[in-house]
Amino acid sequence: MSRKHRRAPRTLVALTTLVMSASLLAACSSNPAEASGAGDDGGSGAYPVTVEHVYGETTITEKPERIFTLGWYSQDVVAALGEVPVAVEDFTWGNVDTYLPWFKDKVEELGGELPEIIEFTDAGEYDFEAILALAPDVILANHSGISENDYKRLTEIAPTVGFAESAWASDREELTLTVGKVLDQEDAAQKLLDEADAAVEAAAEAHPEFQDIVFTYGWFLAEGETSFDFYLPRDPRVPLIEQLGFVYSPDVAALESTTKEFVAKVSLEELSDIESQFHIGWANAPEEIEGTVESPLVARWTPIAAGSYYFFDDQVLGWATTAPSVLSIPATIHDLADALASAVPSP
Repeated sequence: MSRKHRRAPRTLVALTTLVMSASLLAACSSNPAEASGAGDDGGSGAYPVTVEHVYGETTITEKPERIFTLGWYSQDVVAALGEVPVAVEDFTWGNVDTYLPWFKDKVEELGGELPEIIEFTDAGEYDFEAILALAPDVILANHSGISENDYKRLTEIAPTVGFAESAWASDREELTLTVGKVLDQEDAAQKLLDEADAAVEAAAEAHPEFQDIVFTYGWFLAEGETSFDFYLPRDPRVPLIEQLGFVYSPDVAALESTTKEFVAKVSLEELSDIESQFHIGWANAPEEIEGTVESPLVARWTPIAAGSYYFFDDQVLGWATTAPSVLSIPATIHDLADALASAVPSP
C-alpha cells in the first residue's frame, strides 16, 4: 500500500512559488467548523507543539486551520474534534461511495463542505501538485503508508506528521491523542476515546459468547496465491476485535517479530498449524470469499472446516474495522458485533 515514486522531487524553489500562489487562495477561505464554533474545547493555546514519528519530529507553530489527511484514519479524528479537513483520500469500496458514512454525517453536522478528494497520478503516486494547491498548513498521515520520499516531499508543502512506527498500523489512543495535540484539543480527544471504549464495552457485554474465542483475521486468498495473509496485532483491526472479548491466535501474534509490515504470510502447507476457532475475513466480492473457503488447503483448516468464519460482505463494516476510530466505533460497533455473532460457533 505504500507508494513508490519514479519522478524526482520538485525543488524547494518551485514548491515555494506554488505555495505562495496557493496561500493567496487560502486567505480567501475559512474553515466551516471554525465559523460555526465547532471544535472549540478551550485548548491551552500551547504552541508550538512537537510530534515524534517514524521519520523524526514535526513542529507545528500555530493552530492549523487547513488540515489535510492522508490514509484511512486521521480524518475521522479531525472531524470528531470539530474540524473539517480540506482534503482526504477516496474511500470508495463496494457499498461505500467516496466518503466513509460516519465522516460524511459528521461533516454535515458541522455545517461544513465535504473535502476535496486527492487522486493518484498515472504513476501511482500522490498528486503532490494537487496537495500543494490546497495550501494545507498541516498534513496528517498518522495512519498511512507514506514512504520517506513521500514524507520529504510533503514537508516541502506543510509540516507533516508520519505514522508512529509501522506503515498502515496505528494505536487508536496514540493516534487520537496525537491529532488532539496538533489541534490543541487533547482533553476533547481523551473524552472521545473514553466514549468509544464505553461503546465497545457495551457491545462486548451484549455478546458474552465472544469471550475467550481464539480468532484470526486476514485477507481472502487470491487466485494463484500459495500463502495466507493474516493481520498482526499492530494492525488496528485486531485490538478492536479483542476488546469485544475474543483472543487473538498466539500463533499469528508470534509472527509480529518477523516483519515490520501489518500482515504476515503463512504458507498454505503450514496453515493447519495456526490455532483459530473463528476466522474473520476481508474480501472485495462474493467470488473471492468462495474461492478462499473452497481452496483445498484452506477448506481443511479448522475454522473453515467447522464453518466458523465471517467474511465482510458489507464494506461499511469492513472499513469500520480497518480504521476503528472515535467516530466510527460509536456508529458501527453494535452492528459489527451482531454480524460476528451471527457466525461464531455455539458454546
